Amino acid sequence: MEHQRRLAPRLVSRKSPAHPGGLVDGYIKKKFFHDVFAGDVPKSTADLMYAGQRPADARTLGEPSGAPAWKTIPSYYLVARNDQVLPAEAQRFMARRAGSQVREVGASHVAMISQPAVTADLIKRAAG
Repeated sequence: MEHQRRLAPRLVSRKSPAHPGGLVDGYIKKKFFHDVFAGDVPKSTADLMYAGQRPADARTLGEPSGAPAWKTIPSYYLVARNDQVLPAEAQRFMARRAGSQVREVGASHVAMISQPAVTADLIKRAAG
């Protein structure tokens, strides 16, 4: 809850023009984007990421997703310890629940951008 309370003022919600049924899109505010989403990449890279930011449909946080694939296939998880969007504790919980093989890295929410070698290594292990 504390994490959500800290994150909420850094977000903006807008009614979706593409879905007039009252759907809400969520964005990270520009002045917070670098620190919240991509704190370990150059600001110029984070600025480009902000400009191309796709909205998050707020409904996805409460809708069931169907049968989880991790119940029947092996899973791998890259925990980003410095993630300000999804706390590392929550990531570890999900990884444990899925029985994932875990690798941790000191990275932001975009570990795949800031730590490409670590990300590629985990993908190679999963494919191996």
